[in-house]
Amino acid sequence: MATASFKISEFKTSVGQLVRPNLFSATLNGYTKIVGGTDSGTFPDIANTFKFRCEKAELPGRTLATTEDAVGGGPSLKLPYDVTYNDMTLSIICSTDMKEREFFEIWMDKIIGRGGRNNAGLVSYYSDYALGVSLKVEQLDESGNTLISYTLNDIYPTALTPMNASWEETNTYQRFGVTLAYRYHTYET
Repeated sequence: MATASFKISEFKTSVGQLVRPNLFSATLNGYTKIVGGTDSGTFPDIANTFKFRCEKAELPGRTLATTEDAVGGGPSLKLPYDVTYNDMTLSIICSTDMKEREFFEIWMDKIIGRGGRNNAGLVSYYSDYALGVSLKVEQLDESGNTLISYTLNDIYPTALTPMNASWEETNTYQRFGVTLAYRYHTYET
């Protein structure tokens, strides 16, 4: 019985060029009405530095909710009736002034108040913390051209991860994770 020889050159030719996960860009838009921005001076650099501080993002997923329908006594048929958009998780590197962490802390405070007797526990209107805010995540090729672009619409943070403070970690950067919920996403190729 003859065995076919495996040649790496044939594999590379048949597979073609592959996309590298480290070639991406993430851009945050429409947040100034919620937490301030270049006009208010609160977070003047977030728009410019966010794409460099966001060290890890995801291309979003979605799930179709289905229900089973027994048709004529035969095998059941799954029929879709709704779509669910998965939350987005980002990893953010902190600058020396911790503005990135403060940015998301203030945004979460705007959603549900946490301080003082007047606003502790009060939930804001959706239009006051999410409507019009978007995150654009682009997968890039080796030349920096966009291969696919996802825009997550009406986003807002739902969780901030704890940050490690450790004497062991001397040659690394402080970072944190943020989970974002959003209403829906669109994509362009």
